[in-house]
Amino acid sequence: MGIRLGGDAASFQIRTMVTQIEFLNATIAKVEREVASLLAKVEPSVTTIPGVSTTTGAQIVAEIGDVKRFKNAASIVKYAGLNSGVDESGKLSAEGVPITKHGSPCLRRSLWLAANRARQHDPRLKAFYDKKRREGKPHRVAVTAVARKLCHVVFAVMRDGEPYDPAK
Repeated sequence: MGIRLGGDAASFQIRTMVTQIEFLNATIAKVEREVASLLAKVEPSVTTIPGVSTTTGAQIVAEIGDVKRFKNAASIVKYAGLNSGVDESGKLSAEGVPITKHGSPCLRRSLWLAANRARQHDPRLKAFYDKKRREGKPHRVAVTAVARKLCHVVFAVMRDGEPYDPAK
């Protein structure tokens, strides 16, 4: 039997929501195509790095900007806030200090997401990740270490303007 009151209104509301979802999906696809086109013009080599998709590649390139403003890869590591913090007091110095998280949180997040994928697809980064895990590091700490390494790869690819070569 059920309730018949409001059935037409609910049906109308569902059709409207479906139309909105279809419109948003089409808009998202259009934006993704535009981002891919712009990235191909500005910095096409960055997406040759395993784990770096068009979306994360665009975020990384947008955050770094002109790579020539960084003197080396360590500068990008620091800019992303992936460098180790310092915990010193008098004569004591601590090891295993968390990353500083100073710098660009968007760049740090993009590099971390790319590193999490890269550790699955790049044999050298996978070996590095596995080594960190064998050392007893938690997953997030090991991926953060991979993200630091990925900064060096991104710097070299953007500086040289050449596709990623795992042999280098």
